[in-house]
Amino acid sequence: MSAEVSGIRPEGLMLVLQQALRSDVGKIYLQKASGEYAAAGYEVTPWLRSFLERYSELVVAWRTARGGEVELDTRVEAALDAYPHNVRVWGRRLGMSVVPVGMAFETEERLLLAEDGEILIAGDGGIQRVGRGFENCLAALISGAWNKRFF
Repeated sequence: MSAEVSGIRPEGLMLVLQQALRSDVGKIYLQKASGEYAAAGYEVTPWLRSFLERYSELVVAWRTARGGEVELDTRVEAALDAYPHNVRVWGRRLGMSVVPVGMAFETEERLLLAEDGEILIAGDGGIQRVGRGFENCLAALISGAWNKRFF
């Protein structure tokens, strides 16, 4: 198994996770994750590596305003389940490079990381901006305080 990256989960992330209904914080194997992205055809950029070493291998659940339960999953397996063609199309629509870094909601919307650090959600309905930086994004999703407008 590749060398485990440990002890680098940001303190801010751990604070946000306290607001969740539940969370599973898995172990990160950065070399293995990077290899899986490369094998799937994605360039393993410094901004992707930074995300992977801090935020991959998380499953977070929270309650919606209507009482339902939703989940966000940043495990590499879930992230790479996205169709590469769709990811390329979303990147062209946004005018910047994006990579899939997870999945959210029961509709399996794709969580995208843009090269500028912005987190977006994309799916059949279109693309939504959630926030800049994963911790801000996760806090916004859990609280429901994010712009849900599609573009």
